[in-house]
Amino acid sequence: MSKPEFASDPERNDPAKSSKMRETPVTALMTGIAEEEDRLPRRPLQWLGLMVAAAFVGAVAGLVGAAFRIALFWLSTLRTSVVAFGHSRAPSWAGWIIPTGLCAAGAAAGSWLTQRLAPQTAGSGIPRVEAVLRNHLRPAGAHILLVKFIGGSLSIGSGLALGREGPTVQMGGTIGRLVSDRLRRFVSEPWTLIAAGAGAGLAVAFNAPLAAVIFVVEELLHRFSARVFSATLVACITGTLVLRAVIGNRPDFGVAPQPYLPADVLPEYLLLGMVAGLLGVTFNVSLLASLRLFDRGRRWPAGTKGAVVGAAAGLIAWFAPNAVGGGENLAQLAIAGRLACGVILSLLIVRFALTMASYGSGAPGGIFAPLLALGALLGNAFGAANAGLRHVPSDPAAFAIVAMAACFTAIVRSPLTAVVLLLEMTGSWTLILPMMAASVTAYAVPELLGNPPIYDSLRERDEKLERRELR
Repeated sequence: MSKPEFASDPERNDPAKSSKMRETPVTALMTGIAEEEDRLPRRPLQWLGLMVAAAFVGAVAGLVGAAFRIALFWLSTLRTSVVAFGHSRAPSWAGWIIPTGLCAAGAAAGSWLTQRLAPQTAGSGIPRVEAVLRNHLRPAGAHILLVKFIGGSLSIGSGLALGREGPTVQMGGTIGRLVSDRLRRFVSEPWTLIAAGAGAGLAVAFNAPLAAVIFVVEELLHRFSARVFSATLVACITGTLVLRAVIGNRPDFGVAPQPYLPADVLPEYLLLGMVAGLLGVTFNVSLLASLRLFDRGRRWPAGTKGAVVGAAAGLIAWFAPNAVGGGENLAQLAIAGRLACGVILSLLIVRFALTMASYGSGAPGGIFAPLLALGALLGNAFGAANAGLRHVPSDPAAFAIVAMAACFTAIVRSPLTAVVLLLEMTGSWTLILPMMAASVTAYAVPELLGNPPIYDSLRERDEKLERRELR
């Protein structure tokens, strides 16, 4: 396969060095500092131009991401209104048909757009951005911005259990690539702005700029580059400022102040991390199995798989409106302790199955938000199971938040990103120690079981599909 034009870094094209797939965060950081520190632009004008370009990329990504979040909010509100209308106005025997039909139609439209116009926009988009940054896949054209925006809005808005962060990361990376194409004088390596735009996309998705910067280093690049770090930092700052100017300055989850937990309760959170690790392995294995299962319907008419899963989501919404969609509302309910103990396990099973089917269908959307919702439900279930222990706090938010970070770590294998992301999304800085403890065991379990990180598996799958398409 021919290489993209921007492949100008000799280390990125060296098979011996590119074969080192995954280093530990600390090793990658310290090695990267020694290798990259001397690569900062020597000319002040070039450096200033790169920072201005990164700020512009972040601002545009902020506008696009804010518009995407607003579109999802209104579509989610519309879906809830349709369900309420079906319950109140339609005949009791036929009310469920209305949300089921509309959700099927919306998801079918989103999947049809993806399959027909831009297959590169299927799924999360983060594995494809990783592959582009590793010089394994070509960057997609500008048309994916529109397809990802509309397709993702229709799919997630129709109730599919997918997250907004995948689309915003891919759209942000595409914006960075388009800007770099126009500014070759200041950007000698366009993948710098691709990484910065992707980071801004994640910052906008969760209103978490610091976690986004760490994610670029820890997951997208697996090494530290002073140039990329600086550009990403600027892009994430400007993107977040634009987002907050549009939707307001508040964390994504409202959480009551949490007390500092005593050291003698840490074993409970280490055990929670082990349970989250097992859930992470199950999640990764099931997601890949779902993709293989849906691949058997490759010859089905475009949009059919999305319609089937959308109909299932609409039917679930008829009984539990908060159980469908990205999962942010469900996670908030779990954090606030407003879910009855009897329904937590049922919701966990339903959400898990819907997430597998939604991603397997190939609809555009990410897995961050769905896995965070699963983590919050797991934390509630774990807290309920340990309710008799004297050290268990009365506030269920602690278990829910820690489990969210642990599940993220187990599935993505990016513990620093997981901890900082949940700190920024909840503002619960007093829980940093139990989150770190749970993340340690959540990381260890899948590693000991030989289960690879989900984005590594998805990236390899995308690369195989691309090679097959070229052949």
